[in-house]
Amino acid sequence: MQQQVLEVTNARFIPHVRALIEEGRTVRFRAMGWSMRPLIEHARDDVLLSGYGEAAPQRYDVVLAATDRGGFVLHRIVHIDGDRYTLQGDGNWRGVEHCTRADIIAKAVAFYRKGHAQPLRTDSRTWRCYSRLWVALRPVRRILLGLYRRWRALCPA
Repeated sequence: MQQQVLEVTNARFIPHVRALIEEGRTVRFRAMGWSMRPLIEHARDDVLLSGYGEAAPQRYDVVLAATDRGGFVLHRIVHIDGDRYTLQGDGNWRGVEHCTRADIIAKAVAFYRKGHAQPLRTDSRTWRCYSRLWVALRPVRRILLGLYRRWRALCPA
């Protein structure tokens, strides 16, 4: 059975996500955009979101947040300064966004990559190692992303 895909704008989608998260539910959706490459591929991988409850967002968490630029992103927390969070997509080597705790809607708790039924959970050792390594490689990320793009062009999935 083929699944139907419905594309909606963030302006229509995010309020529904926020409402479900506030009810204590999880939300799974297909990621759109290139800013979290190589972890999340545009229109291929799914993200499972959950709320924080009383817990505080931590460095390395991937969060859905409203940014100080007026948009919404699903990006990684790379720095925390009090109530100010600095976010950066894994596929970005220099651009960052900022938000406050109140702007964070949800955190990613799992990713479904390449159509696999088994998720990559964000509380797994694999995920924690990847997160710390990728953030540490920020000074050479431009080179790594360039190599990744060339490899994907030569060997499409």
